[in-house]
Amino acid sequence: MGKAKFHDRFLLILITATAFLVPGIASTNKFEEIKEERGNYFSEADQYYSMNIHYNNYPDDSSDLIWKNMESEDGFNLSDDDFIDGTTIIELPFEFQLFDLNVTRVAVTKQGTIKSADPSVNWIIAPLNAKLGMTSCKISLLNRDKKVIIQWNDFRFNCDGYDEHEFRFQVRLGERGEIDFDYRRVPYNLAVLQETCHCLEDKFGVMYTHDEFFEVTPYKETYELGFSMDFEKYQVKQGTFIIFVRADRCMDQTNCLDCTNTKFRHDPKYYLSRCSWCPAIKKCSSMRDSLRHVWKEHCDLHHMSAPGFCNEKTEGLKMFMVLMILSVSLTLTVLCVLLKDGIVKVCFTIPLEWLRERIQSINPPNQPVENNQAGDQNNGQEGQEDEEGQEDEEGQEEQEHQPVVWINNFIRRPSTYV
Repeated sequence: MGKAKFHDRFLLILITATAFLVPGIASTNKFEEIKEERGNYFSEADQYYSMNIHYNNYPDDSSDLIWKNMESEDGFNLSDDDFIDGTTIIELPFEFQLFDLNVTRVAVTKQGTIKSADPSVNWIIAPLNAKLGMTSCKISLLNRDKKVIIQWNDFRFNCDGYDEHEFRFQVRLGERGEIDFDYRRVPYNLAVLQETCHCLEDKFGVMYTHDEFFEVTPYKETYELGFSMDFEKYQVKQGTFIIFVRADRCMDQTNCLDCTNTKFRHDPKYYLSRCSWCPAIKKCSSMRDSLRHVWKEHCDLHHMSAPGFCNEKTEGLKMFMVLMILSVSLTLTVLCVLLKDGIVKVCFTIPLEWLRERIQSINPPNQPVENNQAGDQNNGQEGQEDEEGQEDEEGQEEQEHQPVVWINNFIRRPSTYV
């Protein structure tokens, strides 16, 4: 147990040192040119930034420490009876996260590959990727420290001139989605073997054919995620150790809040950027991943990169209210500029004139002296009319207070008429 922990710690130190000593992304040069530029260590991302690789060629003494020895750690050997047409299904002790998939069952093949146990899902983890029926081997399994290790032993090609020596290599699947290729024995140049024997497929690595669906055009797109390699550019030999890690995880997020809280490394200088959410297509993206073409068409003008703008229940209402307030403010501003004179007349001039007339009607202004006599006469007439009005009112009140006599249910008369 102590030896296993030492191996893991030593591996972590080597990986960390590699990441800091040789940052950068490999170009499309041939492998020898890359090797000359960066030595035996380099990192690279695929075209959609879905996966990074850290490629290492360790000397024999270092590769011995990294290699997991199945015999000393009680590995489980599969028998030929466990295979049907060169394939067996194994259950993983944990959910292995592969892009947007949570994998619990895998198909292990004698071609040096691990595939989806579900035929409807197309992904492959291939350290060699031989053609069907061209190999023979034995396979061992080991579950240790939250990793499943699958090892191909005595791996031989059924091809004249290449069946004398065996290959030996491992794949490690980690609980958090880590994938490692470890090559312990590689007796032949695989690029030459591929050309002369025709027993290897064109690509090896991690490959996932992913279908993305949209509510807008183009409605469906198919992308090749992961990192695929060819044996000419990426030379595999004894001591080669390749680490596959997720790059941008933006596309895994399914809502605005999770999206904008997710970050990715924007460049080799470890500058972190936030993922962006597009309400129009309801997708999360780093804007450089496989969604970039659809993003440019539908999301360039309206997307969110801060969690504060996200509320799944009120996101649409917020945007509507903001646009409504802006439109009303703009409309009022335009009306004020165009109807300035009318607004002043309606709001100020007319109310002030009406108020002035009301005040004058209640308190009439002083009249001239020559009109006093006429005013007195008018006042006398008004006084006489007031007295007559009072007498009439008093007579009506007296009449109302007189007793009444009912003729029938509908008519009544004063009692003086009886």
